Amino acid sequence: MAICCSRRPAAQAGPLFLGALLLLLGLILPAGFSLAHQEEQPGHEHPAGGGAPSAVGVQERLGQAIPDDIVMRDETGREVNVKELVKIPTILVPVYYSCPNDCNLLLGSLAQVLPLVSLEPGKDFQVVSVSFDEQDTPQVAARRKNDFVTSMGDRFPARNWTFLTGDEANIRKLTDAVGFGFQRDGKAFKHPVVLVALSPSGKVVRYLYGVTPLPFDITMAATEAARETVGLSVRRAIAMCYSYDPQGRQYVFDLMKVSGAGILAAMALFGVFLYFGGRKKK
Repeated sequence: MAICCSRRPAAQAGPLFLGALLLLLGLILPAGFSLAHQEEQPGHEHPAGGGAPSAVGVQERLGQAIPDDIVMRDETGREVNVKELVKIPTILVPVYYSCPNDCNLLLGSLAQVLPLVSLEPGKDFQVVSVSFDEQDTPQVAARRKNDFVTSMGDRFPARNWTFLTGDEANIRKLTDAVGFGFQRDGKAFKHPVVLVALSPSGKVVRYLYGVTPLPFDITMAATEAARETVGLSVRRAIAMCYSYDPQGRQYVFDLMKVSGAGILAAMALFGVFLYFGGRKKK
């Protein structure tokens, strides 16, 4: 009789545990499929001269190198090969220079934190801003560079912060290579806000999200880039807890997704507790 009673919790725990797992998959997989669908599109290649625009968001390309045939112009109008420009650890800043909101805030934040980075500019790292607006010109880039470099005074060498512009084909080559997806919206753009750390070989090693990067973040990203070490990505954790809002141009906390995952995880743990509790009684 005792044996019969000891088997019932274990027998019931199996279906409970299986049911919890099935329910967990049923809720999480659709969200995961939606996320994967959204994130795969930025990785599509675009033919020269244009093509279907990328979905807005970031598809991380950690460990992948940028192509060696991307040619753009710096703020002086000089043609530069981007791969050859990235000879030292580089913080790539995808923006468009007429943006009054996030891009302007990001560039302003960089002007504040770059002098505080505990590395030597030009030796240990450099910064390269690149406009994803094909209508931006080197003259516009020069004006924007002057705005932010002037605010830093002599605390950060102007020669170590390059402002690039280019045609649509070369812009798309670069943004697709680093997984940066954007869309034109009239005269403005829908786009994520992120810095991309590149190693001296042009390999993507880290992503830094948001408009207020910290000196420590940039220091760590540049140090990892110097070692050609791919940093630990937090994108998957962000994807689990946040959803990208292209209208608001920011990541927003997804309460339903996090709450559902938490409840189902607790149910699964409860099923495990019942299962092992029944075996212990037996």
